[in-house]
Amino acid sequence: MMRLLILTGRPDCLGENDVPIGNAFRRLGWEVVFGEIAAIASDDYRHFTPGVLVRPSGEPHRLGSAAKGIRGVYFIDECQLVWVNSGAPPSISRDVWQMLWLASQDTVFVNSVEGTTFLETKHALGLVVPKQHRAFAYASNDFSLLWKRYQQSADLWWVAKPPNAYCGQSVFLLPPGGPNGRTILQCLTGNADAQSEFGGLTERELLMRQHQSEYGLGGFKAQYALLQQFIAEVRQGEKRIIVACGRAVAWHGRKVSSDDHRSNIAQGGKPIPVELHSTEVELAELIGRKLMEYGINFLGLDMAYPYIIDLNLTNPGGLYDAKLATGKDQSDRVAELVISRLHK
Repeated sequence: MMRLLILTGRPDCLGENDVPIGNAFRRLGWEVVFGEIAAIASDDYRHFTPGVLVRPSGEPHRLGSAAKGIRGVYFIDECQLVWVNSGAPPSISRDVWQMLWLASQDTVFVNSVEGTTFLETKHALGLVVPKQHRAFAYASNDFSLLWKRYQQSADLWWVAKPPNAYCGQSVFLLPPGGPNGRTILQCLTGNADAQSEFGGLTERELLMRQHQSEYGLGGFKAQYALLQQFIAEVRQGEKRIIVACGRAVAWHGRKVSSDDHRSNIAQGGKPIPVELHSTEVELAELIGRKLMEYGINFLGLDMAYPYIIDLNLTNPGGLYDAKLATGKDQSDRVAELVISRLHK
C-alpha cells in the first residue's frame, strides 16, 4: 500500500492543506502519516518523525481536528511521497531542512527541499516571473539606499515589506511624501543606523559608535527589506491561484477589509468566488511550469493581473478557501496530478 507523509506543525490540530490533501489521498487508497516537522530525528542517519498513521478507510478529517489513527515513529524512507506543510521553528530550522534534504535523496518530495529553501522568498520573483509581470523593486539591508530610492520617486506609491515574511506581516503602504516613510524603512532594515549619528564626537569615536551599532554585542543588526512599487491593479482585488504540477486547479478572490490595505486572509481578507480568465490561467501555469524546473510541484500564486505579487510554496492557503468560496473541492484533482507526475 502506498504511503504519504505529510509533515505538519501539529498532528493534533490539522491545517488547511493537511485536511483536504490527506483526505484526497485516502480516497485514492493511500495511507497517510501526519508527522511533526519540529520533531524530525535520525537513527544511525536514517530519518524519522513521530506521527499518526491514518488508514484509507474511516471518517474524513476536518479543519482543526486531531489526526485519528495509529501513533508511532515513522521512517521517511518507508513513505513513497513526502509533502511538507509547515516550516520549522527558527531555532531548529537549519537542522530540519538539512535532514529533510538528506532524506530527499532517497524519497520523493512534492516540493524539493532546495527549491523551497531558496525560492520561497520575494527575492525569487525576478527568477521565475517575466519582467512585464512583476512590480519594480529594490532590496537592501541599507536604510540609506532604500530611503534615497523612495525620495527619488516622490510622486509614486510604494509598498515596503520583509522579503521572507508571510501572511501580510509587516507590509506597509507608503504614499508619496508620506510622514512615516523614513521611520518604516528604518524599522524594516533593523534600525541599524539609529545610533550612527552623534554630535560632538571625534571621527574615531564616531566610527567606533557606527561599528558598535551595526556589529554590537548582539551581532549584526541590519535586516533586509523590499521596497516595491505599488500596483494600482491591487485595488481591484488579488486572486489566490493554486497550481499543481503546472496546472491551475483552484482559485478565489480576496475581499479587502475596510480598515486595511492588505487582502491576506490572515489579516481579515475574505475569500470570494471569482472567474479566472484565460490570460490569468496562462500566466499562472507559465510560472508553475518554471517552478517545476526547480522541483516545485504545488504552490499558491497571488495575482493582480498582469502582475504576480507573491509566491507561496510551503502550505499555501487557497485550496481550502477556494472550496469555501465556490463550493468546489479540487483536492482530488491535486492528488491525481501529483501522483501522476511524481509516483511512477
